[in-house]
Amino acid sequence: MNSDYWWDEESPAESETVAERRDHWRDYLQRRQGSFGLAFNVRDSGGDFGWKTLAQAAGDLQLVRFSSGPVHYRRTAHDAKRDGDDGYRLMVPLQGEFKLAQGDQAEIFGPGKVAFIRWDQPVVMRQDEPLESLIMTVPRHLVNRGLADPAPLALDVSRPLVPMLVNQIEQLHANHGAWNAHDFRIAYRSTLSLLDGLLDRTQALPGDRYTLVAAQARETMEALADDRRLTPDVVARKCGVSRRTLHTALTKSDRVTPAALLREIRLDRARKRLSHPGTIDMGQIAEAAGYSSVRRFSSAFQRQFEQTPRQMREQLLG
Repeated sequence: MNSDYWWDEESPAESETVAERRDHWRDYLQRRQGSFGLAFNVRDSGGDFGWKTLAQAAGDLQLVRFSSGPVHYRRTAHDAKRDGDDGYRLMVPLQGEFKLAQGDQAEIFGPGKVAFIRWDQPVVMRQDEPLESLIMTVPRHLVNRGLADPAPLALDVSRPLVPMLVNQIEQLHANHGAWNAHDFRIAYRSTLSLLDGLLDRTQALPGDRYTLVAAQARETMEALADDRRLTPDVVARKCGVSRRTLHTALTKSDRVTPAALLREIRLDRARKRLSHPGTIDMGQIAEAAGYSSVRRFSSAFQRQFEQTPRQMREQLLG
């Protein structure tokens, strides 16, 4: 399997007939997810059927955003055995709802809820209306199997970790095309670490929660530090917490405020850019670090490293 990062969009051609669009959707599912039996709800769709997807992946890490007309899915034990995929899937509906049944559990999912599906077991999904959803592949070796196998079909939305998980999955999708394989894997595995915490249904201590929020905040800042629109308020929203909670988490765990941590990350990234051989644009480096002028950037850089950017560059390049 290709370990490089890639992404693509796919949808049926306008010239395709309804039957061809349905067959194309079945083929797409087989390539991206596995084997299914499909039944198209002709009455609810008026006989038509449309779909589109945006998929991104690196190796066995895959995230797909899809939309489709009404359709019913059935994955049998034979399908699961034939595919040989013993992992899981996270489904995050964005618009519309669907009914999901696996084992002795059955749930209705809509925006705000998250489904956790065992992919090596039979599952039935009934979609009676147009649906837009994210579906994330969860390789078995990257989560705690002892927690994942007995996990409920619907994640516990009363836990504040759920909006954090949803935000992180949505951020993974939003950055399609900007990722490289290394960064995509880091962000993806961070999401799965958060999932592991959710699957542990023991009650976490407040301090444990702050540690998790701090780790999530740092990862968010590392991934998005070059975006000048990133502020502590934005980081808090992406972590699904208030700014006050973010401040408490970072000061307890890392003994640093959100603004100071973001500044440190950006200045450290600027220091690395200064080590690049050849001509550099100090203005661009200052702007990427979040400063409106080279003078302000130089002052902040000197406070952080006790050297000006030019002195640091001379030292780094010998």
